[in-house]
Amino acid sequence: MALSIGNAEASQDVDLKPCGHQVGGHFSSGKHAATFVDSSGKFYKAFQDDIRSAREAGIYEAIFNDSEEADVCKEDMMAFRPFVPKYFGILVNGDLKMLALEDTCKDYKKPCVLDAKMGLTTIYEWADAKYKAKNADKDLVTTQSKLGFRVTGFKVWQADKGEYFVADRHYGKELTPQTMPAALAKFGTNGLVSPFDVYCGSKGAVAQIHALKKWFETQQSLLFFAASVLIVYEGAATRAEDVNVAIRFIDFAHTFPSKGNRDDNVLAGITRLAELLQRVGEGDTQ
Repeated sequence: MALSIGNAEASQDVDLKPCGHQVGGHFSSGKHAATFVDSSGKFYKAFQDDIRSAREAGIYEAIFNDSEEADVCKEDMMAFRPFVPKYFGILVNGDLKMLALEDTCKDYKKPCVLDAKMGLTTIYEWADAKYKAKNADKDLVTTQSKLGFRVTGFKVWQADKGEYFVADRHYGKELTPQTMPAALAKFGTNGLVSPFDVYCGSKGAVAQIHALKKWFETQQSLLFFAASVLIVYEGAATRAEDVNVAIRFIDFAHTFPSKGNRDDNVLAGITRLAELLQRVGEGDTQ
């Protein structure tokens, strides 16, 4: 993939702590946690390996670099920026090499976070046999191949109990098209604000996902496999005005130039997710 990668920045003084609001993806990288945050509002994602993580860094470079890249459309990348965390380059801290990104949750007191892996399939035809074998069953036995997305995890603040309810990857794997609406309803309330407050309205999750959908309907630069929609809102909110919903599109280790093709695989999942969130927001959990 002909995408440039930013220069690594060596540092020994970054105040890192394991990220407490990660709900999907890899939770460890060798002897270290896989994700970290610092006090400045940055999120750090440890390299999985030099191939996948370098590919992800290259995608972020393409999105935020104003120079012309042969494999992507500059206008597509500029329009995509509001939907992804800001990118600050590659950081080397001791024996850790990490992507430095915006911490989407930095301004939330009690961040409620849901990770939904998008696409009817996470498998691409040029993937190696190990990757295909690992993901084939996941796609078929989860809601991935049926709804076009699967929930890899979520955490939601429960105001009445003063604690989080955490749905892990096993919870997500057990969900079906029939039980998915109830799960989305559970995530969409802290007991004081409702799924309607979180999902509906001009600033809700559905409106923001529709904006992301419009981008996918026209972009012909990238194909995304195993990327995720991240939904974040304020679990400390006591009224609709304070839910502060944010949508981000993340995880680009399996993203490739589309060579002029639209990504209908992910577009199908985004469409279905928006439809289900609208239904749940309006009170239909059947």
